[in-house]
Amino acid sequence: MTLERAKDTDFEELKTLWSIVFNEEAAFLEKFFALRFFPDSIFVAREQGKIVSALHALPSFYHQNKVVHRCAFIVGAATYADYRKKGIMSHLLSYCKQNLDCPITLFPAVRPFYEKNGYITTGELLRYNLEAVTEYEPGTEVSLSQDELDTIYMQATIASGSLLRDNIAWQFLLDGYQLLAVQDAYALIKDNAVVEAMAIDTSSAVALLGLMKQKKLDTCAVLHDSPFCPLIPGIKGTVIPMGMSTAPFMQGCYIAEQY
Repeated sequence: MTLERAKDTDFEELKTLWSIVFNEEAAFLEKFFALRFFPDSIFVAREQGKIVSALHALPSFYHQNKVVHRCAFIVGAATYADYRKKGIMSHLLSYCKQNLDCPITLFPAVRPFYEKNGYITTGELLRYNLEAVTEYEPGTEVSLSQDELDTIYMQATIASGSLLRDNIAWQFLLDGYQLLAVQDAYALIKDNAVVEAMAIDTSSAVALLGLMKQKKLDTCAVLHDSPFCPLIPGIKGTVIPMGMSTAPFMQGCYIAEQY
């Protein structure tokens, strides 16, 4: 078994691995490999020359204490079924860590596996049942640009820190989730549940919460220190563990799934 960085010529083989392991939609696969194929940041395991396992350690950044730092964000950690339960992905994670000089982050599919490989959960969200939330006057729904969304995201996570999102990351998020927004606040929605709600201040949180209630959404996930929490008194939120890192000093940073 050979562990190494990918080559430009591995493009199609890596696409095939991702497609088979994740049963991925063709449109997403084509877009991801068109925009996020960085061979030097992809680590592969080869058996007799064939790629049997791979992970993409996307060059990324996070902010913490108002300072921006480099990191890597792992996506597409995949191993063919015939080669699983042989420790290959654990070896790849270790090889990746040895060859990168920055923290490595990810959003885990199987959290205990990554815990065994030295990753810690850095942050969490609180999920609330919106049916039990007080009625608030709904705000006016608006259309926000990616830059406006990113400004809200950065300001909302200034205390905790978070993984940064470039325009491509926002494109993938908006492709995969429905967006609901008011001035200075937004919600990402899937299957009638708000998976991420961010607001800059109390007034924008009130406006968005009222709109979420009006649209009869089921649940809402927010940061512990968000302006939403004081608006939901007496209701216990369910803790939702989020992303992970190899670096204990990233504790508190908000890391969600992104591409």
